[in-house]
Amino acid sequence: MKLAIEKKDLINHIMHLASIIPGKITSPILTNYLIQVDADSGLMQITASDLEITVIAQFPALVQESGVTAVSARHLNEIINSMPDQMVYINKVDDNLKIQCNKIDFNLLCADHTLFPIIPSRDLSNAYLTSAEEFHRMIAKTAFAVSNDTNRAVLTGICWQITPDWHLMAATDGRKVAEIKVPHSPWLNRNAHAVDNDGELSVSLGNDSVEKILPVKTVNFLQKVYDSDVKELKIVIENNGFMFAYADYTVFSHIIEHKYPDYQKAFIHDLPNSVLIDKEALKTAIKRVSLMSPADNMRIRFDIDADRFEISTFNREEGEAKQVLESFSYDGTSANISINHRFVLSILDAVDTDKVKLKLGSAKEPLMIYNEQQPESQEITFLLMPLRS
Repeated sequence: MKLAIEKKDLINHIMHLASIIPGKITSPILTNYLIQVDADSGLMQITASDLEITVIAQFPALVQESGVTAVSARHLNEIINSMPDQMVYINKVDDNLKIQCNKIDFNLLCADHTLFPIIPSRDLSNAYLTSAEEFHRMIAKTAFAVSNDTNRAVLTGICWQITPDWHLMAATDGRKVAEIKVPHSPWLNRNAHAVDNDGELSVSLGNDSVEKILPVKTVNFLQKVYDSDVKELKIVIENNGFMFAYADYTVFSHIIEHKYPDYQKAFIHDLPNSVLIDKEALKTAIKRVSLMSPADNMRIRFDIDADRFEISTFNREEGEAKQVLESFSYDGTSANISINHRFVLSILDAVDTDKVKLKLGSAKEPLMIYNEQQPESQEITFLLMPLRS
């Protein structure tokens, strides 16, 4: 193995791959990158895996001799990151990987690459094609609501439903829900390459309908490598996993094998009270009042009527705070609700419009949160469960 590559080209790829390396060492070989270079194609390929997700980065390099090896991911990242922004020369000599840049030399001990897990084949013959921008947006509107409770594995991923007419992503941790639905999504059918007269993708899924749960680690990686200049995302849907091909990356991901809960039963779209208020003003007031909120439940309270919108909190150990907001429009009778301030702020961060619409009923009913107007050809819904008195 012998090659040369600009530092910036190498670091731009391995800085993303670092997030795949498992924190808990279940198998020592998984702390390594598998590195393969090919002189005929002039490509360098680096693979990282934690067995649940495997990511391959493939990109051009000046390859003089083909070869394969495995080296510590942490050490390689640290070494390359410390180098000046110049050409890096990499050469495998016996059991060492020699890394040189300018007058800097490292010898990194190689691992036995044959112990690395078998890499799935990159077969895109049955791939679907979709808009990377749309996929990125759908993840951004839902991933924040995923649970981090490993005892509830079904809630640690994003539910993805795909039908011939629309696709939907949703996430919930049991206390908040985020859902985005995109009707008539422009999917390409397998092996199809047709576009309509406007240059838009025009072929649907046929009669296929799919529901899968994507692990949050997978979607977070796809968010990290998103590039607005790369328009297409290729997806292979299998019974036990997904393959995503995007830009220089191929991602193989398992799915979470559970039936996603029917979260939509909690939606109450016809709540009697509706508030329209400036989003940033509301966020600022919540952040200010929450400085005194209890640490155990982060409780704040909304008290609203046609003339007054009061946000308050009470902390037995430290004191209390409140702020009255006046610039809002309200339709309904007097209402109040107690909620977790962190959860409502995370939802408000996902709202697109300058003004946000809040719908509420009794203190025991959920708070429904919407954009002032739904984006074109999209339906976005957020729900926040109240805290018990």
